[in-house]
Amino acid sequence: MIEVSSFGTAAGGTPVCAYTLTAANAPVSVRVMDFGATILGITCPDAQGNVADIVLGFDALEGYFDNPACYGATIGPVANRTAGASLDIAGETWHLVANEGPNNLHTDLVHGLHKRVWDAAVDEGANRVTFTCRLAHGELGLPGERTVTATYTLDADGALTLTYRVDTDRPTYANITNHTYFNLAGHAAGSVREQRVAVHAVRYLPVREDSVSAGEIAPVEGTPFDLAAGAALGSGLDADDLQIARGHGYDHCLCVFGFEPGAAPRPALDAVDPASGRTLSICITHPGAHLYTGNWLGDGPALTKDGATYGPQAGFAFEPEYYPDGVHHPAWPQPVCTPDHPYEESIVYRFGIA
Repeated sequence: MIEVSSFGTAAGGTPVCAYTLTAANAPVSVRVMDFGATILGITCPDAQGNVADIVLGFDALEGYFDNPACYGATIGPVANRTAGASLDIAGETWHLVANEGPNNLHTDLVHGLHKRVWDAAVDEGANRVTFTCRLAHGELGLPGERTVTATYTLDADGALTLTYRVDTDRPTYANITNHTYFNLAGHAAGSVREQRVAVHAVRYLPVREDSVSAGEIAPVEGTPFDLAAGAALGSGLDADDLQIARGHGYDHCLCVFGFEPGAAPRPALDAVDPASGRTLSICITHPGAHLYTGNWLGDGPALTKDGATYGPQAGFAFEPEYYPDGVHHPAWPQPVCTPDHPYEESIVYRFGIA
């Protein structure tokens, strides 16, 4: 059963609804809303059976109106940073808003997909909600009459599958991700420094001083980004490393091993909170994923859930994506989005106990 409830009113008087999906055979529930196709909360038990919400966010819709941290949001059409805030598509140059110096971050932090009320369709039989947002040709700085869908499906065993799709009437660029922050000890539990993360990657993308991809794909060996065997996030955050210093922590894309266009989701991340025993596994279809340790978080208790205070490293985000600024590096994997080849990528989240 999917529970639908009011979650306030957006600008212009548009009503916003929240949708709660509950797994049939597992103590897992997921709450999403049509404003920004956003994940509001995910509840699951720890090793002692105590249930907690492991997703950072706000109690009220008004918190998401600003939301510079992009809690839970669908980000796009172009996630991450684009050098010069411009893209060449089918021989024509298109311009995004320059919102981080001369560069672009997440397409448009004011009018992007995470700031819109999407249409919603509920499928009770599949335990699924599909959100749809339509973009006109030229809207958000990109070509194409586009239909964007974000589909959330919670299976009987508590695995959450999120599928993004873009259909377009002409060639365009799409690189959409989800920006949920996790704290496996509970959203209000404080720092995630002690939580252990293993990422299935042997290469990563270093960044320039302005946090844009430097244009190289480098080995993780001998760096804090060598997480294949698993490590506490704090050990990397404390590392004497130029890239960690530039990001004030982890704020980098890792190249997840085994990418093949159109293949099934493959393992990307395994995380565990040693204190609670909660685990999170993420499988993706994208070439990489951006690990961000919430280095700039600093939200007080005004609208945050349960009056929590989120400081730096209060949660970590793992944002599946095509390589940031990849449009300027043609040798890298490119998102395919034409009338004959829609963009479609999936993320699978599984929650467990160690």
